[in-house]
Amino acid sequence: MHRPSRTQHSCCQRSLFSMAGVRQLILLLLYCEGMNTGQNQVIIEQLEILTPQYIELLCNLTDIPNNPPYITGYWTKDGQEIENSEETVNRNNEQYILKKTFNILARDLGNYSCIFRENQAQVTFVLDVPVIKDKRDKPVVSYTGDSVVLDCKLKHTPNTWIWYKANNTGKELINVTANPLKYKIFIYGNKTKLTVLNLTEEDSGKYICSAEFDIKPSESYVELKVLSYTEPLKPFIAIVVEVIVLVTLILLWEKCNKPQNDNISAGENEPCSEQISKLTRDESNGVEKNTARQRKLEH
Repeated sequence: MHRPSRTQHSCCQRSLFSMAGVRQLILLLLYCEGMNTGQNQVIIEQLEILTPQYIELLCNLTDIPNNPPYITGYWTKDGQEIENSEETVNRNNEQYILKKTFNILARDLGNYSCIFRENQAQVTFVLDVPVIKDKRDKPVVSYTGDSVVLDCKLKHTPNTWIWYKANNTGKELINVTANPLKYKIFIYGNKTKLTVLNLTEEDSGKYICSAEFDIKPSESYVELKVLSYTEPLKPFIAIVVEVIVLVTLILLWEKCNKPQNDNISAGENEPCSEQISKLTRDESNGVEKNTARQRKLEH
């Protein structure tokens, strides 16, 4: 399928310019080389929003079969069609341009999509504050009495950084002034570090770093797990306990079964004892009879 040449790539550049007050207008000429007209074509564009502003989102569709004089397009937010956003888009130099301006406050952040009904071609703009992406899958492990350093960083520099500790009801602000011997916070532009001193097991939990922007904060968390020094010995102690229990059970089993074996042996030997006694008596009788005969002969 034909697509415009690379010479048109410059039209995809984003331009940013100031408006009244502190608000800004971002004109996004997205995919000016032409959106592929295949069915269910979806393009995703990430946009980082730092301040409340007006944003004009623009989608440019080209290479429509038969080049109809117009097509229909509309906008959605988070999958829901925006009311009164549908419009007829006329062909202009083999292109169909759908655009709309949005006023973006904190509550307006989300996913905005332009959709062309004729072929369901779609562009999704993800509007959000910068995301702290260096989240750890595993907790930071330290031991009682030690100190630990937790850190967060961003590509953009926020207005400031704030640290919290998660609790059962939400989060609690870490106040360095009130606890100078427990916490120290360092801020280096787009980076921050929290030092927790004299660790105890109660210090375990989630620590939240919050990058404060004009539109809303961007938060991430670091999980800390504080162990006692006996913690690494617990598997070894468990094995020793299991061995002791096993040996004890074996000794008890042998002790309980030994009298039974003695009784069985005694029962098996009783017939033999009777036979031996009988043989002894018979032998004794025979000797007595011979002695009696000898005495008679002597007389």
